Amino acid sequence: MQYDSTRYYLYEEMAAYMRGVAEARSDLVRVYSIGKSYQQRDLLLAEITRHDGTPPEERPGYWMDGNTHASELAGSAACLFAIDYLVRNYGNDPDVTHLLDTRTLYVLPRVSPDGAEYCLTTGDSVRSNNKPYPFEERWDGLRPLDIDGDGLLLQMRIPDPRGTWKVSEKDPRIMLRRAPDERDGNFFRIYREGVLEDWDGFRIDVRPSPYGMDFNRNYPYEWAPEADQKGAGPYPLSEPETRAVVQFIVDHPNICGVQTYHTYSAAILRPYSMKSDDDMPGLDLDVYKALGARGTEITGYPCISVYHEFRYGPKDFIRGGFDDWCFHHMGLYAFTTEIWSIGKAAGLEIKDHIKFLDGRSEDDLLQIFAWHDRENLEAFVPWRPFQHPQLGPIEIGGWKTLFSWSNPPARFLPEICESLTKFSLAHAAASPRLVLESFDAEVLSESPLLRKVTLRFANEGYLPTSVSETAKRRKIARPPRVTLEGAEIVLGKGDAEIEHLHGIANVVHAGWGDTTYFRGVTDGHRRQVEWLVRGAGPLTATVVCPRAGRLTATTD
Repeated sequence: MQYDSTRYYLYEEMAAYMRGVAEARSDLVRVYSIGKSYQQRDLLLAEITRHDGTPPEERPGYWMDGNTHASELAGSAACLFAIDYLVRNYGNDPDVTHLLDTRTLYVLPRVSPDGAEYCLTTGDSVRSNNKPYPFEERWDGLRPLDIDGDGLLLQMRIPDPRGTWKVSEKDPRIMLRRAPDERDGNFFRIYREGVLEDWDGFRIDVRPSPYGMDFNRNYPYEWAPEADQKGAGPYPLSEPETRAVVQFIVDHPNICGVQTYHTYSAAILRPYSMKSDDDMPGLDLDVYKALGARGTEITGYPCISVYHEFRYGPKDFIRGGFDDWCFHHMGLYAFTTEIWSIGKAAGLEIKDHIKFLDGRSEDDLLQIFAWHDRENLEAFVPWRPFQHPQLGPIEIGGWKTLFSWSNPPARFLPEICESLTKFSLAHAAASPRLVLESFDAEVLSESPLLRKVTLRFANEGYLPTSVSETAKRRKIARPPRVTLEGAEIVLGKGDAEIEHLHGIANVVHAGWGDTTYFRGVTDGHRRQVEWLVRGAGPLTATVVCPRAGRLTATTD
């Protein structure tokens, strides 16, 4: 099934591609629904691994999703690109081949299929879905609508001596904020293109969106009600989409890492949103920074803390976020990658991602328009006169925001999505994985037959078998369980849990500075288990760790 990485897919197109690739490559891909959306669309997930008889859940797993926020459509594109990339490169790229031979990837391209479909078909923008929230009734005021019938939902500018905007003298496309002491000039008010419902002919009210649900405020960690956190929902996991995501992750304890794609700041975000880095275990903070640095190396996006560097105001904290829930409740390193930034694409240095979204200088906008013109994007519609049925003479124009500011123009998707995929696969490859070193039975006595049985195994992954220190401390991740079958056990336990195995990260981030290099650290990634058994016959040892996989060894 051919995937076109240079455009955005409607729901049925996405579903057809996913089902088609599952049919064409049943050796690698299975597609199934993990739940239903508010409007009863299937939440389609691709399970990608080498289907060779090993249950997918017995391999370390990795979760990827997109389109938690409806208008952030590049998230879906990144997930679909990843599916296509894995299928195309399996058997050709040794890293991809090894990954799918040893891990399982779970890819949910569209957490909000209802909202995404609404945005793609109307040009309007909603946060997550088009379910009325927090109220069923609609308030009076401006309703976004394509009033001139050109198929675009743009902006209206209305001349007003008390207006807050003025036209730039350097580029007539640019609207600038009015200076506090500015009295003379041509000023405007700017609104979304639309009509006024139940208008009194005098005051223009901009009503809040009737679709105020925000899935990324609906997760259980530090959830707060609507009065404290807009978009939170009536209670944690009140929405079928977020509930399905959480249930799947809880039901799949093999998942070792999470990538959730959003837009539009060109940044890799990491927890916490409500806590300082000082509240995170030192090992977890070091690993987060190391994985994030790898992401920066691959994508060019900085990795930043939400609490320290992505806050909407000094006292504004994001509550009920997905990545926070993944880390704090499940002990998983979760990244929220904000795809795309029109400012970064134009060559601007963006030091504060939130302030840049809130307002840009005239020089910034001039540079963005210069880039726009060099690229021949046609993402801006020049202002043109229009006779509004209620407001009279106005002008309509402005940015086609959905595919300029909110998402990259489609022709940029392949390059962007390839780097995003490589970052996610690097994170997935860091997961723990059990490997067998040796399994031997030494005969100590012929009559009666006594054998000393020795099993040696290791974790070859970068991450420990618990994945994180948080998971270990909070007892979230089950430790390895070792069993021996086939003979009477005289000494040792036939079924026992053992301590979690270290990963490479435990050594690299031991926290001892130069002494780590000169002195070394304890070899905690390997284990040896011994038994004394009586009797003849083959012996089978099994080691199972939900996050590190399963290994089985047999000896005569």
